[in-house]
Amino acid sequence: MHDAPAHPDVRADVLDFLGRYADSVDDIGSDEPLISSGMFDSMVAVQLIDMIQRRYGVEVEDQDLDIANFDTLDGIQRFVESKRRKRLP
Repeated sequence: MHDAPAHPDVRADVLDFLGRYADSVDDIGSDEPLISSGMFDSMVAVQLIDMIQRRYGVEVEDQDLDIANFDTLDGIQRFVESKRRKRLP
């Protein structure tokens, strides 16, 4: 896995990633549903989870596969920050 930066900009990274699958991500709000709204499909969700694991060095476990963790920018940021805090000694 790659070393993650000390203070990653999770939202910017996620928007950059999602920009590969949409014409524009500039108008996506922090609490706008990404997956449940149909804006992005389950294949993008799987790839997003993979990117999060690689980029931030966190492990997404079965119990983490809750739509609340990956459906909004706020949810993704909370999830990543929570996982990173748990990794700290």
